[in-house]
Amino acid sequence: MTHRTDQANSSITAAQATVTRLAAEHDQLVHRVARRALRQHDQHLADDIAQDVWLTVWRLVLDGGEINRPTGLLATITRRRVIDHYRLARVRREVSMDPQEYALDRLTALIGAAA
Repeated sequence: MTHRTDQANSSITAAQATVTRLAAEHDQLVHRVARRALRQHDQHLADDIAQDVWLTVWRLVLDGGEINRPTGLLATITRRRVIDHYRLARVRREVSMDPQEYALDRLTALIGAAA
């Protein structure tokens, strides 16, 4: 049992060293790609997107994935995270909007404008 624990700890340590090195070398790239992909009024989300990218990289490395071309991979992951953000935001808006409430608000506004 100790042998497995030692292997697991060794894997985690190696993954941590790899992600730490990648972050030191490429964090500015991840933030730059995030800022370019985000809409102007969403620039404040660049740190959140970058954090999500590094979490994805951590999982990839921990699962034994190799990163041969970090620049391209990190840029692609970052752009995909921005796209995912906007997809999820659209779904949240669609789910949270009650059509009856919207219709009532619109009718109230029209009546108020006519009065």
